[in-house]
Amino acid sequence: MRDEKDEDDSENRKRIYDYIKKNPGAHLRMITRELEVGMGATQHHLDILERSGKVKSRRINVYRHYYAVEVLDAEHNILAFLRQETAMDILTYLMEHPKSTQSEIINFKGFSAPTISWHMHRLEESGLVSSIKEGRTIRYTITDMQSIAAALKTYHPSVWDKMLSRFADLFLQISSKTEETDA
Repeated sequence: MRDEKDEDDSENRKRIYDYIKKNPGAHLRMITRELEVGMGATQHHLDILERSGKVKSRRINVYRHYYAVEVLDAEHNILAFLRQETAMDILTYLMEHPKSTQSEIINFKGFSAPTISWHMHRLEESGLVSSIKEGRTIRYTITDMQSIAAALKTYHPSVWDKMLSRFADLFLQISSKTEETDA
């Protein structure tokens, strides 16, 4: 009977480890929900994986995020925010629309001003976004576009592909307008 439990534990631990490798920056509730493993069992396996040196964790804001040891420490912050839908949406929006105002981000997301303000404060506090005040208007920019682009390309290829597709469409629109004015 003991061997079956050990086998189940080993299988769950492997599933959790594989999930973290594919989804660096995942937090406990996300892992539990996605793998349908109990909270206590997930915590147990994460502790073992961390003690064995296969996984490392870092507390960012409210959650403890988990990473395979191969993931560079410099990527932890970016990956933690890219695991959050609203933060990822805002970051990709800012990549496509640099120097956006809070109002523009509110219109894009359809959230209230306090909600967007809260997200922007967290992104600024993390160092991923900076703000520039122009009179009463605040404009937001990404501080390290290359690092965020690399993380999206590596860990969120579907999001990266959508962005590339939109950039290609925009380029074609600009090219056709240029050809029309040249003719």
